[in-house]
Amino acid sequence: MRKANRKTVNDAIYQWLAEGRISEHDRQRAEYALRDAEAIVDAVIWVKERIASLGAMLLKPGFKH
Repeated sequence: MRKANRKTVNDAIYQWLAEGRISEHDRQRAEYALRDAEAIVDAVIWVKERIASLGAMLLKPGFKH
């Protein structure tokens, strides 16, 4: 997901949580879970992009193994 779209979605989710009719404890647990999920997604995307950049480097003409 593009960063601009992700920010819009994240803002909407966090706003929904803030306005929701849930206990403060559950709200905090949900926010922590969202932050953990965001960190995991960021790590997976970083690994994917890193592999893609390494793959592109390895496929360049003239690269010697």
